Amino acid sequence: MRPTDCGDYRIGLGVYALGRLAEGEADELRDHLAGCGRCRGELAELRGVVDVLARTRRGAGPRARARAGASFLLFSGGGACAARSPGR
Repeated sequence: MRPTDCGDYRIGLGVYALGRLAEGEADELRDHLAGCGRCRGELAELRGVVDVLARTRRGAGPRARARAGASFLLFSGGGACAARSPGR
């Protein structure tokens, strides 16, 4: 990955915010974050979503958890949403 190419790094931000990015990739992303305010800002927003999801998971019923999960998918790029067929 090139240091100026945020696109490659942005793909891993959501996984990193969840603490699930492989260690080598996490190290590389941390190095990028040290010099990229834009990605740091996006990571801060994603961590906010992760916090909401964690609170929702602990204290809400299935309906609220589904809404929170949908919000995360939309916020994180919606890749999974695009794969779903309409009406599901």
